Amino acid sequence: MIRPIRWAGDRLILLDQTRLPREEIERALPRWQDVMEAIRTLVVRGAPAIGVTAAFGVALAARQSPATTFDELLADLEVAIKGLAATRPTAVNLFWALERMRRVALAARDLPLAELRVRLVAEAQAILDEDVAANRALGDHGAALVPPGARILTHCNAGALATAGYGTALGVVRSAHAQSKVALVWVDETRPSCRARA
Repeated sequence: MIRPIRWAGDRLILLDQTRLPREEIERALPRWQDVMEAIRTLVVRGAPAIGVTAAFGVALAARQSPATTFDELLADLEVAIKGLAATRPTAVNLFWALERMRRVALAARDLPLAELRVRLVAEAQAILDEDVAANRALGDHGAALVPPGARILTHCNAGALATAGYGTALGVVRSAHAQSKVALVWVDETRPSCRARA
């Protein structure tokens, strides 16, 4: 399975989509500001993938913060949330994930800060895991509607790269393919930063 987003102990690892299809380069992001820049510059694309990435950005902000009180930490998180929210104002999953991370922080205000920081990383990982599970379920349900010998056209960024690793519309195609139902797929996927060579 393609893993466009993963946590590696103290940093977020993203598959740099601006380098595809010619190169597969992973970028290690140790700071929330790096995550903000990665979303802004299309290193990560697709609403589900952006939401997951932003959640890890909040977790990184908590880890970066020198705060010694909950109020100080919350102030640092709010700066990060505002910065991350400004990257892609049309990405609904971005705002949903940021709000979920804020709610987790507020609900854990009485925990020691070290534990709260761990809780935020765990929540971001849960968002990633839930996205993969939801996409697999979508794929399985959608595959039930695909007839044998299907010829399918997809449009836009709907595969594993747009999500945490399985795909939305292409998740259905993957599940249908696993059931030997797919004869042909036309993938009409956008690559906004891929320039044609003369």
